[in-house]
Amino acid sequence: MSQAQSRAITLVAFGQFVPLVLFPWPLTLASLIFVVLLVLLCVFLGWALSRRRAWARTLTIFVQGFNIIIRLLTVFANVYRPDVGLNAALLITYAASIGLSLVILNYIDRSEVQLIFGS
Repeated sequence: MSQAQSRAITLVAFGQFVPLVLFPWPLTLASLIFVVLLVLLCVFLGWALSRRRAWARTLTIFVQGFNIIIRLLTVFANVYRPDVGLNAALLITYAASIGLSLVILNYIDRSEVQLIFGS
């Protein structure tokens, strides 16, 4: 395995947290608890990815794909409301989250990365 691939897998392990929490969060206790739970999930997945577990790659694909699906399903209902108008902050965070998840999925689903996790 090359040094660049190992570095990229480490970057994915640490960076997969960002698209999940990229959201204009209200400052409440409930949102803080939710962010802490996401941190714990991502730490667990990052640890498993760094250990080259095949199930961690599959679970990362599932989590990032689910993030994209949920964002696409809720974007139209949340970004524009007739009484309020366009919520630009939400639109920007949705687009950035989808983009980052697509980058992670594109890398983690490459054939050379599959071989690393398959061996």
